[in-house]
Amino acid sequence: MNLNKTFAVISTIFILFSTSASASDDLIINASNQDLDYKNNTLHFSGNVIVQQGNVTIKAEELFVITKDGNSEKLIATGKPASFSQQNENNDELSAQATEIIYLVDSKVLQLSGDAKFQQGGSVVESAKIEFDLKAQRVKAEGDESNNGRVTTRLKTKKD
Repeated sequence: MNLNKTFAVISTIFILFSTSASASDDLIINASNQDLDYKNNTLHFSGNVIVQQGNVTIKAEELFVITKDGNSEKLIATGKPASFSQQNENNDELSAQATEIIYLVDSKVLQLSGDAKFQQGGSVVESAKIEFDLKAQRVKAEGDESNNGRVTTRLKTKKD
């Protein structure tokens, strides 16, 4: 797999995240370091990683892109915290943060773990693990021993 093909595959990941990002939006990844491992089909960025494409931003200490048969399988962002944000057409922001954020390309699922927080439209969900299905627009959360097995949800009740 050559470097150009790797970057083309990464670009498709971020287009999937954004409803208003187009194929013409450049994918920009800034980091202190980059390591492409052809043998293991991984691309690793480290050191204040910032990814931008259209209305999507990902910030992390490390970012891994795992590929299989030339296609992206998953994207893993880690940090204290790693964060994801997306601005939609109505200027509403969807944001997420966690110690680890995994995006499963085929199923279009965002998995947050470790002090996970998901915000959309003024509502907030906090728990140990949160899963957001981008296709089904479904959020599932579960607690663990670090938060007494609880999930905290704050729903916005009126517009500002």
